[in-house]
Amino acid sequence: MDTLTYIGYIAGLFAISLAVGGISGPILVVALEYLTRKTKSTLDDRVIAAIKVPLESCFFIIVFYLLLHAVPELSDAAKFLESYTIAIIIVIGTFMLSEGSGAAIRWYYDEGHKSSRVVKVDLSLLPLVRKVTKLLIYVVGLTLALSTTGFDVTGILAVTSVAGLILGLASQETLANIFAGIALQLDRPFHYGDSLKLPSGEIAKLDKIGMRTTRLTDVWENTIIISNSEFAKLRITNLSLPDDISIVAVQSELPLGSDFEALKRQIVASLAREKPKGLLGEKGYSLSIDAVKPSTALVSFSFWVKDYGNADGIRQIVNNAILGFARGKKKK
Repeated sequence: MDTLTYIGYIAGLFAISLAVGGISGPILVVALEYLTRKTKSTLDDRVIAAIKVPLESCFFIIVFYLLLHAVPELSDAAKFLESYTIAIIIVIGTFMLSEGSGAAIRWYYDEGHKSSRVVKVDLSLLPLVRKVTKLLIYVVGLTLALSTTGFDVTGILAVTSVAGLILGLASQETLANIFAGIALQLDRPFHYGDSLKLPSGEIAKLDKIGMRTTRLTDVWENTIIISNSEFAKLRITNLSLPDDISIVAVQSELPLGSDFEALKRQIVASLAREKPKGLLGEKGYSLSIDAVKPSTALVSFSFWVKDYGNADGIRQIVNNAILGFARGKKKK
């Protein structure tokens, strides 16, 4: 067989593969989509939608591979192209696995975690799980694809290791933040939405633990950004654990001759009238004398609140009641 005929055979098989794959691939996808619509879960629908395009491409490559081996005259070409065809299939399969796993993780985030039949996983871990899973899938898949073509991956691994060591030494602070973020995600001392008391005395809600920084929102709706390595070293009080019920104290300094029992009654009456969100009045109130000075006393009024984020509104009502008492205004 002359070269021109040889090339013509391969080109013909390639065209046939495009035609067969272009028809059969979409038919296969439509059939799979039909079957997934019959199930109650949307997991399979999401996975099929994610791998739809690469699945059709993979089907065309498989058809070409089978046709190439079906023609005896093209045995030499089949041997030559076999490893490269398999490598392409592995690359496409790697992409499909990555996208399919991503679709599964997104499904769990949106729907799966609501089912009692699914193992409960902290949703804030899912972005980290997705990134790690994607990285591992691509590293393994591309390594297999290169080794299939006969490429020696040992040299690449060695160069990558040296480059990784150099980059690691040059970016120690960045790596420290990344590993601190991973440790915080895995250890889970805090959950998103928890109210945290920082060493400075600030109260803030945890918004997100990223790969390099931690973001919080204070009571004035300002964003606080702290590096993960620094955040992991701070002594932080989690006001939302072991539950979201906290006791809050409001301090004030009043003259020694004040009627503290009357003060307590006035504050309780103000709270009963305002009925602020989160106040747990059934758990009771207390008023204590913390310190005595020559002419004044430092007193604390304590109340219970559900979700520390509601404490500021209640604290404002208490302060207003104390201010009214100090000014001698009677509250009805």
